[in-house]
Amino acid sequence: MTRFATLLTAMLVIVVVAGSMSAQVLPAKLYGGAQSERAYALVEAPDAGYCLAGWTRSFGPGTPNASNVLVTKTDAAGIPVWSRTSVGMNDDEAYSMVRTSDHGYALTGWTRSYGTGIPNKNVFAIKLDNAGNQVWAWVYGGLQDDEACSIIETQDGGFAITGWTSSFGPQPTPNLFVLKLTPQGWPQWFNAYWAAPMHVEDEGHSIVQTPDQGFAVVGRMKATGPNQYDPFLLKLDPSGNVQWARVVPGQSDEDDAWSVALDNMGRILIAGWTRSFGTNPGVTADVFAAAFALDGSLFWSRTYGWPAGDEQVLDDRSLTATADGGCALSGLTTSVGPGIPNPNFLLLKLDANGVPVWCRSHPSPYWPGLQNDVALPMVEQAAGGYAVAGYSNSWNLLGGGDDMMLSTFDALGNRPVCTEPQEVLVDSAPWVEWLITGAPYYVTEDTMRLVPVTVRHDSVCYDTASMGAKEMTTDEVRMASRGSVNSFV
Repeated sequence: MTRFATLLTAMLVIVVVAGSMSAQVLPAKLYGGAQSERAYALVEAPDAGYCLAGWTRSFGPGTPNASNVLVTKTDAAGIPVWSRTSVGMNDDEAYSMVRTSDHGYALTGWTRSYGTGIPNKNVFAIKLDNAGNQVWAWVYGGLQDDEACSIIETQDGGFAITGWTSSFGPQPTPNLFVLKLTPQGWPQWFNAYWAAPMHVEDEGHSIVQTPDQGFAVVGRMKATGPNQYDPFLLKLDPSGNVQWARVVPGQSDEDDAWSVALDNMGRILIAGWTRSFGTNPGVTADVFAAAFALDGSLFWSRTYGWPAGDEQVLDDRSLTATADGGCALSGLTTSVGPGIPNPNFLLLKLDANGVPVWCRSHPSPYWPGLQNDVALPMVEQAAGGYAVAGYSNSWNLLGGGDDMMLSTFDALGNRPVCTEPQEVLVDSAPWVEWLITGAPYYVTEDTMRLVPVTVRHDSVCYDTASMGAKEMTTDEVRMASRGSVNSFV
């Protein structure tokens, strides 16, 4: 591998003021340009600001026909401090980011501009320092499409990435992979995994390191039918060897696991969505969540939603373990809230047993446009409350289609405006054992770089009569519970 020079220049931030926020510091902001942007990654910065990552079609070479990686760091009020974009001529997109122990950032995704397989997709990993300066950036992969969905920093100061690969493992369908990196981004080991005896398609969506220094990975596989996705949880030892796997044998065409986390008791928490179980099986999707012990035994498994539309979590960090021993989820709903059947942000707080504590929708509110608001990553803030990122085209303010969106909430999921309490229905979903096998492979490497860019930003959800926003109540909501948790099979 050959290192490359990093281009560093000063950056001018353009501030567009379109309204005033409440005195409470709960920013709700859009970021972008003349075309579309989406945020798939979010972390809280050391200074109580935020760092978002995803892709843009407004900034960098190749746009608007191609996408570029976009990383934006803000202060605590959501005002941009610096932004970086990639400079490839083809599509390059970021899907996951972690704040590192040295107060920098590491992100991953895929690129069609760099690597051995171009114009097919290759995996990238990029390390930035706290000021957004590039420390290193490497590209990994084979000759076919390889996508990364999730990155974590490991206990040894390195990194682990999961996603899917069509270059390694049984061909030609995708296989789940896990790539372990050193702190400098050098590969330590790379394993591909697939379901047995039936292998059709297997994808890794989220990864976490477990207390035994192994790993837990969630995603989806076509294990019970050639056209049917099922969510799975895979447990690996520190060297990437398979210890056990669990899967929900679905009854519909698609069920996905998207996010995994550890709670403060060391349990493995997972979240996704299902059309096979819940309030309207076979017709609409409900969010599911479950908790497992390190040995694979099930503590609880539940679904959450309404029969009118879809409830889904769609990001590797849509699930966050909370300081009180429970967890919180972010996603979308087309069942409740203003603007339906277009999607609204969905926030759901669960206790340590998976019982709903509160549920909120936000906003798809009162502005011309298609009114699609999709929540992706979520973090619990160090000072309490939550921050959620994703994208929106409900607010015709920056001139593009979709815009990156950052919304912040208090500890009960409320904001001064644009938040509605909801009552969520609870059901159950089963988990069974499954066999997943794997083998090590060698991946080739290349290099990549980011450069500074200026993004526009604006505020949304201000309390003004012209936008029709209204003050919402913060009453506790009742949670209707039906059904019981299935015993582990």
